[in-house]
Amino acid sequence: MASVNDDDVRVLRQQVNALQRRLRRETSGGPISRTARQVLFAIHRANAPITPGELTTELQMTSSNVAASLRELDAAHYITRDRDTGDGRRILLRTTPTGADAVEEHRRGKDAWLADAINATLTPDEQRELQHAGILLQRLADRP
Repeated sequence: MASVNDDDVRVLRQQVNALQRRLRRETSGGPISRTARQVLFAIHRANAPITPGELTTELQMTSSNVAASLRELDAAHYITRDRDTGDGRRILLRTTPTGADAVEEHRRGKDAWLADAINATLTPDEQRELQHAGILLQRLADRP
């Protein structure tokens, strides 16, 4: 059984990163910065109240970057900050309906660009290959 070599891994990583950069570029803009958007998506993805400290850890950002993003998101009415009823020192963050709508709109934009790019660039056989590759990439992402 052949093993993947370092060059193959490097090329795959570069390809995945290039697609990520292109998706960001195609769906950039809007009323908030890219960093604030990352924070908003993490809050929304949590699907439950999350603390600023948990965001800092999850996103591997500095607390000052997270704090600046939270101020931006608060000003845009994309999040709420509430005191934890069990521990008044803790702040719990949630997306507002406006914030959730912004997340979904951004996702729809990414999905529309990607669907258009796939349909315009790849043959039906290549599209099936890409779907299979997506399954394999997910298996890699899910690996413990």
